[in-house]
Amino acid sequence: MASRKSYIMSMVAAWLAISFVFSGCGKSPSTETQKDAVSTDSSKPVTLKYLSSTDKFNPDEDYTGKRIKELLHVELVSSMGTEADKLNMILSSGQDYDMINLSATARNLLGTYIKNGALQPLNEAIDKYGPNLKKAFTKEVWDMVSSDGKIYAIPTTNYTAVVDGIVIREDWLKKLNLAVPTTPDELYAVLKAFKEKDPGGLGAKNIPFSMAGADTGLEANGLSQAFGIGKSPTSIVEKSGSLVNGLETSGAKEYVTYMHKLYAEGLLDADYPITKKDKLVERIGAGLVGAAYIQCWDSAALKALQASNAGANLIYLAPLKSKDGKQLAQDTGGLYQFLIVPKTSKNVNEVVKYANAFLDPANYTKLILGEEGVTFKVENGQYYPIFPAFNDLNKGRWFYPVNESKLYTPLFAARARKEKEMGQLWDDVTNKSSKFMYSDITNFAPMMPSVEKYGNQLDILVKDRLVKMVLDAKELDKLDALVNEWKEKGGQAVMTEYNNWYKNRTK
Repeated sequence: MASRKSYIMSMVAAWLAISFVFSGCGKSPSTETQKDAVSTDSSKPVTLKYLSSTDKFNPDEDYTGKRIKELLHVELVSSMGTEADKLNMILSSGQDYDMINLSATARNLLGTYIKNGALQPLNEAIDKYGPNLKKAFTKEVWDMVSSDGKIYAIPTTNYTAVVDGIVIREDWLKKLNLAVPTTPDELYAVLKAFKEKDPGGLGAKNIPFSMAGADTGLEANGLSQAFGIGKSPTSIVEKSGSLVNGLETSGAKEYVTYMHKLYAEGLLDADYPITKKDKLVERIGAGLVGAAYIQCWDSAALKALQASNAGANLIYLAPLKSKDGKQLAQDTGGLYQFLIVPKTSKNVNEVVKYANAFLDPANYTKLILGEEGVTFKVENGQYYPIFPAFNDLNKGRWFYPVNESKLYTPLFAARARKEKEMGQLWDDVTNKSSKFMYSDITNFAPMMPSVEKYGNQLDILVKDRLVKMVLDAKELDKLDALVNEWKEKGGQAVMTEYNNWYKNRTK
């Protein structure tokens, strides 16, 4: 539930406030009255009006947009801005967008759009023009964007990889002749040595371990799972054939107690609760931090560290072992975004044909990575960027109408290697975590009204209380009370709905 941000609830409120407008909208255009095919005449490309998220580049001048026109004969008239007010005005007033790309964080809003008649069902067009789409996704994925048997969006599943974990100063370990820790207890011992022996000679500035608590709370991929919970204490996990919120398990208290111990002994950054990602990266780069929870995308930390501290290096820990020897790390798998066709569009067939053509093997790699030998190369089965040409593809993902995890993951590695330090961290965490990775089960769940209704308030409630427990031992005794409050304020309804889905899923 940590992925359901306040963004979702603000959009719900805005949408409900204007939903009455839809009662005056006309019927969805019949797919039979639309053009039959994406143009094969490169001099007469099909024009589609496209809306996606706000970003800092000009889509009209971007390489990928031009590549789409060249290879697929589709000219995109692109706009930015899927913020609540703008999006709801577009959908309610009948503006002539043909397709809108939304983040998976807005998935539960899909039900609201469907209920208010704002979207066109895509079954007929997909059956007729989408063989690549039908082949790409399982029924479970289609169900995530469907209602009453009708498909209302084209899904994109994320690349599947572990991209975050605990990094540690390899040079500090060597200086103190310490082994790389493999369990939470061993990590504690190493952090204690970092504090007491101060291998960086930092004195009071020494920070044995740090996390961006203001952004990620108690999330710590590869560490938290060693206590029998998920990526965070509130991650939903499978226990004895049912789904439970980690908060309800004994592992949650063990993990929070462990983090409190680190904080109480000065091993966890004193500013942890208010530290944001940019500040964490800054402190690591300045050489003040012995270990930290970061993503491989936070490569600016490694770059700055090595520039200011000769011989310094960060390495990822393999997922730490639980008491029974298990190692787990959550990957990025699941729904990433979805493409909707507004009710007023007259080009639903063309949208489906465009998405279908995007996945065609004749086009796919060229659209994702460009030309082999020019923008990318393949070495030992691995994809690597060629610079500076590869920079032309930096914003390519903004344009993708669809994508599928198994196709995209090996190609995505080229993006992960777009700078030396990022590639180093990507390869390190991948090599150490890939055989232990699993996907968050909720990333494959369909629309959940209870999550839409309660998710945001539950996230805020739990995050704030858990941080207090890290800071204050007295708060640890209130965990059971927090669980009861969580259930009463919607948590029980959420878990009932998830389990109803899960039981049917596993039949």
